[in-house]
Amino acid sequence: MAKDIDSLFDQKDASAHNVPTQSVQPIRRGAGAKKTISDLHFPEAIFAVKEATACQDLKDLQTRLVSSLGQNSQETRVRYARFVIRWFFADGLDGIARKTWVAYQDEKILIDILRYLYLVHEPVMGACVSECLFPVELGMRVPASLFDRFLSTHYGGVQTKKTTQRVKSNLMRLGVLERSPGEDYKLVALNPTKTSLLLLTHHIFASTEPRTIELRTLLADPFWKYLGLKREDEVRSIFREADALGCIGKYVVADQLEQVTTNLTLESFLSGKVRL
Repeated sequence: MAKDIDSLFDQKDASAHNVPTQSVQPIRRGAGAKKTISDLHFPEAIFAVKEATACQDLKDLQTRLVSSLGQNSQETRVRYARFVIRWFFADGLDGIARKTWVAYQDEKILIDILRYLYLVHEPVMGACVSECLFPVELGMRVPASLFDRFLSTHYGGVQTKKTTQRVKSNLMRLGVLERSPGEDYKLVALNPTKTSLLLLTHHIFASTEPRTIELRTLLADPFWKYLGLKREDEVRSIFREADALGCIGKYVVADQLEQVTTNLTLESFLSGKVRL
């Protein structure tokens, strides 16, 4: 699918179905590119997912975004469209983002899924959430020096002020941080929906058929941290509730065994609009 997106961005045809004056080029990870962090465009992502329900393919979505986004500069709209598609439609037009919106029409669930997708596709941001900020208690102040140390360790060597600022501003756009003038950043509770945890469990571990997943395997994936859950017991509690209400096959704890068994494919979960 990534190849399909690159192909889309490599389009040179200037027909009416393409961007009028500038085609979107694929992002190339050359020397030093891994240390570049782009601004997150979260409102544009929400808009894009809703627009995607009326599109035939990614090319169509790209054209709609470039013509509809609110930025004055077409060059900026092209760039924003490029990143939105890369981050939130890496699995295609009818990927997990659009499927979630079609099934639930619930912006809170959609935002949870978009946050997950962004953090998956921007590894430095994902690592910042799951490694740097995860041990910090909710409501605690987060000094700027913490981000400097994280980036220095992650990349090796001191990073530019621009890189550090991008990390912090993108975390604010995600709702992870907030800051009052003259104060340190503060870690904010995201309060994800329980449905989002179940939905991503099916998406990641049991998309094509029901499966039994060891809880330690599930917890080793940082997706639940991306959602904003802070303790493993929060995850366990959600699965216990899902088991009791029949949203999953079963949640079993016996001796050293702790497993989650799904009873639906991802498509069935979505078509049934399963909620918790």
